[in-house]
Amino acid sequence: MAFDDLKILGRFAAAYLAFLALLLPGHGIAAAEPFRTLTPSGGGSHPAVLLISGCSGFIAFDGVNLYDERAAELQAAGYVVVFVDYLGRRNLKNCRGQISVAEVGKDILEAATWARGQPGVDAARISAIGWSYGGGGVIAALAAMPPGTPALAKAVMYYPACRETQPWSVSGVSALMHLGAIDEVAPPGLCDTVVKEAPPNSLRAITYPDARHAFDLRSLPERAQYQFGTIGYNAEAANRSWATTVEFLR
Repeated sequence: MAFDDLKILGRFAAAYLAFLALLLPGHGIAAAEPFRTLTPSGGGSHPAVLLISGCSGFIAFDGVNLYDERAAELQAAGYVVVFVDYLGRRNLKNCRGQISVAEVGKDILEAATWARGQPGVDAARISAIGWSYGGGGVIAALAAMPPGTPALAKAVMYYPACRETQPWSVSGVSALMHLGAIDEVAPPGLCDTVVKEAPPNSLRAITYPDARHAFDLRSLPERAQYQFGTIGYNAEAANRSWATTVEFLR
């Protein structure tokens, strides 16, 4: 290669490296945020809610996206909403056999730390709502929190996958658990140890009669059979549990 060619190549490499540097935080082109967020209108400091999906991610089911609906309600009520997409960041379509609830818990704690540092977020009022496998991840996050000021002030678990979970011991967290009495996908009995051994007066567990897994997904029929089990919508459980959740988060 001629000397002049080497000089041209060197100038090209230097220009390319300079362009890459612009992609780093603090330079001309902003780096992508690690979490999708919704921000309420108005200034001041807002509480934040982390949303953690079930095993299939933040997708719509028969035209209804439960997570987007809940997020819009929370945003309108004055919350900063943070989507903890533990599947998307790993390029996974579902959780089955590919990610542990402990890993989901780590993602939740990472999101809580990130949210705490964002402008407009009340660092003392960060909560989480997890559904199914995401609910198990919330329990894992609580169990993994070190002593001291908790990363999450409040935690809500909808029909959580408790098979791999352990009770938490850190104090200062208020938790709410919604269980379906006839849930065969995430049987409520698997959560008994967590419920019984949680710190005193820190957890309220509500079991809804005749409620199956995914009882708050209104696009489901009352009974839908899948390979992984039977799920179904229960309007009374859905409405009562969400009203209780909204009141709990205040």
